[in-house]
Amino acid sequence: MRRLKEWSENKVKYIFIILFIALGSCAFAQKQNVAGLKEAIAAFDKALAEPDSVALKKLLSDNVSYGHSNGWVETKREVIDDLYNGKLVYKTIIVTAPAVTIQGNVASARSMADIDAVLDGKEMSFKLKVLQVWTWENGHWTLFARQSVPMPKEKG
Repeated sequence: MRRLKEWSENKVKYIFIILFIALGSCAFAQKQNVAGLKEAIAAFDKALAEPDSVALKKLLSDNVSYGHSNGWVETKREVIDDLYNGKLVYKTIIVTAPAVTIQGNVASARSMADIDAVLDGKEMSFKLKVLQVWTWENGHWTLFARQSVPMPKEKG
């Protein structure tokens, strides 16, 4: 009888240890996932500024909806093609105030961006608010949707 009681007490201890490890690893995985998402966002911005079709093909969902601040919306193919045909050339992309939220395999990333670009041969500068929706697919983050809007002009 005593052995049965000891076995039951040990069993409860092991269950608590397993639960503690499982919960700890979930929290650790979530932190790693946020870090991984931020790395994907930085890699995406770099792939735009230094045109890298290999990186873009990996980072863009096949069904991406890439919305610009002027209402122009592009597909994956169009984003990549326009970087190489000269329609849109990103000179600099500076992202500030990033805020990331992850729920399951979907994440939103909100930020502000200062972008210097050449659009149809004309140099332009943009101050934007950007929302990106990322999905976790096949072991990495892919951009599913992006929309930007102009920052409001400061009164002065």
